[in-house]
Amino acid sequence: MILTVFTACSGGETDSTEESQTHETTSEIPTEEAMIKESDAVKYIEESYTPEELGLDNTDRDYSFMVASSGVEIEEENYIKVVANVITKNDATTQDGKDTFSLETIGEYYISYDGEKVLKKDMESGEYSELENRYEAYKEKGETTQTTTQE
Repeated sequence: MILTVFTACSGGETDSTEESQTHETTSEIPTEEAMIKESDAVKYIEESYTPEELGLDNTDRDYSFMVASSGVEIEEENYIKVVANVITKNDATTQDGKDTFSLETIGEYYISYDGEKVLKKDMESGEYSELENRYEAYKEKGETTQTTTQE
């Protein structure tokens, strides 16, 4: 019984150490130069691609998209990272009784700073595949909606 408790605690400590080491070696890449960023990046991914194209069609849970606040470098090119997450309520609560939640990332998508490439990361292999760039159609749709709203 003591061995089981020790093993469980030891495993938890290892995970947090690995996680903190990952954060220490990652430098923040500013996103000011990105053509598509912030909420526009989320809307672009969400509105331009089907769940099948994003690899989310077999997900039976509700998911939402979020964008990272700093850029990511992939093969010497900078990208905006958009993730699809499932939010799950945990059984545990905080010390003052408030609910806690966990985020599970089920999809990762990357838009190059110049807006020319959109990548989808395979969550199992870690490999990237390029999606069709639909930014012009997305932008035209937005301009059409804006014009219709103004009339």
